[in-house]
Amino acid sequence: MKHLKRLILFVAAAIIVVLTTATIVESSKGTPFVREHIYSALWFVVLWAALAVAATVYIVLRRLYRKPLVFLVHIAFLVILLGAFVSWNLSESGSIHLRHGESTGVMKSAAGESMDLGFRVTLSDFSVVNYPGTDAPMDYITTLAADGQTIRVSMNHIGDYQGYRFMQSGYDSDMQGTTLAVYHDPVGIGITYTGYALLLVSLIAMMFSRHTRLRRLYHEALALPGTKALVALLLMTAPALATTAGAQERVKIDSHIADELGRVCVLYNSRITPINTVATDFVTKLCGKPSWDGLSATEVFAGWIFDVPYWETAKMIEIKDPKAQQLLGIEGRWASFADFWDTYNHYKLDAPLKTAYRNGDSRLQKQLRDADEKFNIVRMLYGGEMLKMFPYTDRKGSMEWFAPGEPLGNIALKGEELVFVRKSMDYLAESILTGDNARAREIVKKIYSYQHVRAKTVIPSRLRISMEIVYNRINALHFPVMLYLTLSLLLAIASTIRRWNQSSRLKVAGKVLTWVMLANATLLLALRWYVSGHLPMANGFETMQFMAWATLIVTIIMQKRFEPIRQLGPLLAAFALLVAMITDANPQITQLMPVLQSPLLSVHVMVIMFAYALFGLMALIAIEGITAHCQGDSRQTAQLAALSQLLLYPAVALIAIGIFIGAVWANVSWGRYWSWDAKETWALITMLIYSAPLHSDLKWIGKPLHLHIYMLLAFLSVLMTYFGVNYFLSGMHSYA
Repeated sequence: MKHLKRLILFVAAAIIVVLTTATIVESSKGTPFVREHIYSALWFVVLWAALAVAATVYIVLRRLYRKPLVFLVHIAFLVILLGAFVSWNLSESGSIHLRHGESTGVMKSAAGESMDLGFRVTLSDFSVVNYPGTDAPMDYITTLAADGQTIRVSMNHIGDYQGYRFMQSGYDSDMQGTTLAVYHDPVGIGITYTGYALLLVSLIAMMFSRHTRLRRLYHEALALPGTKALVALLLMTAPALATTAGAQERVKIDSHIADELGRVCVLYNSRITPINTVATDFVTKLCGKPSWDGLSATEVFAGWIFDVPYWETAKMIEIKDPKAQQLLGIEGRWASFADFWDTYNHYKLDAPLKTAYRNGDSRLQKQLRDADEKFNIVRMLYGGEMLKMFPYTDRKGSMEWFAPGEPLGNIALKGEELVFVRKSMDYLAESILTGDNARAREIVKKIYSYQHVRAKTVIPSRLRISMEIVYNRINALHFPVMLYLTLSLLLAIASTIRRWNQSSRLKVAGKVLTWVMLANATLLLALRWYVSGHLPMANGFETMQFMAWATLIVTIIMQKRFEPIRQLGPLLAAFALLVAMITDANPQITQLMPVLQSPLLSVHVMVIMFAYALFGLMALIAIEGITAHCQGDSRQTAQLAALSQLLLYPAVALIAIGIFIGAVWANVSWGRYWSWDAKETWALITMLIYSAPLHSDLKWIGKPLHLHIYMLLAFLSVLMTYFGVNYFLSGMHSYA
């Protein structure tokens, strides 16, 4: 039995090492290489089979069937592995490309081999459906005909015919052709889904059973008194505020006019949004914050439109890289738009950038990229890309948006409407520059009314516009995040002082802070959800905000019985908010890609982020446990270990459930429930690593100090799963 247990540990460790290596190799060698040489290789299948066989023997010898729920969990994983083996052995995959009216009875494999479908399919139609009033794709729809039956394929809706699954993969630029991925796995999917169902039932039952190890850990953790938090000091330095002194005198733009202009809608980033959002993005991109020199984002943005001479000489563009500063000829990190031009009116960074790209000098490219982006953002404003405010619907119902002065093409506007579209912004500029505020307000109202006439079916409601502006203002405030971090850190430090750690005032302060942070996080998530029209979990910024919210929910539920949760929960949530602020302080609210519209994806991300929140709490508890051990408090160390193990059960259950919900979403969207993408591979690695301490037979990891060290090191896999894959490795989930 002892040797069998060691064999299982060795094989599991080998699988983790192989999976880790594969994700790293994939980033340099490419996905086809690792698929052929690792994931689809016979030796890799044998490795998994060895783990399954050894685990089965161990289950029988240990008579695990006497513990029905534990037995069912392990059987579920074995069924999932069986389904994966059947899919690997019997499934077929390939692709077909069809032009309008063409038919085929074969699909091409990745190796270029032709495989017979057993029937013929004909392309009847292909179309792209955009979000109303925008050019952002909402869905891609392919209609096929096979033996008199119609097969409809779209994003998140695969076509199924005689066991063959058709997924939208691409389309021709002239919209007359489509490319479909084809997958045939009539047996493996059913077996795997059975395993998922068994796993879900057994994990949920285990959480509520009175006859599992979980109940004992619960009572051990309840005995935990006020605990000690590890003191960590964060030195924060606020960036110096820059002041500008330009030769030009700034035109004062009435703040009320700027606010009213901020409510006018434009087509921006493939979304119909108020100018206030564009202004917030524009100003934040240039100077790192959504205001400048005491002016709001809309006032600054209006200045760049109507008072160009002053703002082109205002030193409000932040240039962080010394090399870029040198090439622009500036001292310090603040530049004006005029600094980007030489005396011959040539762009100063043009030649260095061309040289860098021509020579493959990635270091120089990186040094100049941020400055070049800011330069081009201003050019985009001048080119009208940020001011597409005049909608027009043709006879076919297709809507286009035009910027002031943009050529109208074949669109024939007549009389007063043509004059209004071409000249209204000129009239507005004239009114602002001459101080005729009453006329300026009237012109803004006319533009607003024109939009509601021409695009009344797609213009956001007044309430949604107001809520988006409120969101922009609240989300732009960095002060609350720094305040939460400071207060939560002080509370954690105060808990280390023995005469304070049982103070009722300290406990009340912790609860108040938690509820205030939760209210703020809930408000931001709700506003972003309402404004964007989808659950805000589509990028790194949004998922970190949700992780903070999830951590606070867990804290409120558990803080009454478990003191460390009350002390550490707000600190973890504050760090999550800090990471969101640092990585992308003001992300644009974009339309979701069609494949991301599935409600399964939202549930998948939600469940996974709750698991990450628990893993984060366990890492902080591990730090406390190690600190207690160093101070000779063995009782405290043991009780913290019990609390960590108590949290481990729901954490592993959540990540397991999250993984298979993601697999179901992938199967519905792409026809494959598992594709060895780096993100799902690292999620699997994380689950395997955290599953080890659940096995009480592993005596070495059951010792309190060993458990704390293991939990702290295990959290590195969570960091790799979230940050490493998102920003450094290749794959469908990469953000970089």
